[in-house]
Amino acid sequence: MNKILNLTLISAIALVLSAGCASKEMGAHVDATDEATVKSAIYIGHLKNEKAIDAIKKAAEKTGWRVTEFKSNAVIVEKVVDGETISRTIKVYNRHISGDEEASGSELKELRQAIVEELKEQKESSSH
Repeated sequence: MNKILNLTLISAIALVLSAGCASKEMGAHVDATDEATVKSAIYIGHLKNEKAIDAIKKAAEKTGWRVTEFKSNAVIVEKVVDGETISRTIKVYNRHISGDEEASGSELKELRQAIVEELKEQKESSSH
C-alpha cells in the first residue's frame, strides 16, 4: 500500500511539473518589440478584422490619408506632408490595432485619434 501511495504521489508531482513547463513553452512571450507595440496600440477587443479595417479606412479618409489594402488584416496609409510622403502599415492583431512604428508626429497622432473615434462610433451604432 505504501508503494502505491508513493508511486501516486510521484506521478502527481511529475504531472504538475510537466504541466508547468508546458505552459511556459506555449504561453505568450513578451519581448521588447511587444512592449513598444502595447504602448501605441489601440485595443479593439473581439472586433472582427473586417470591421477594424473598415474603421481604419474611414478614419484615414477623413484625415486625408490614402489607403491601400495590403492583406486581410493590414492596410498601408500614405500622406504627403510638406513635400514628403509619410507611409505606415497598420495591422489588426488579435485584440488590437498597431502601426509598424510607434506613432510620432502630429499627422500620425491625428490619424490614431480618428481611428479611436471611428471605433467608438461603430460600437455605439452596433449597440443600438
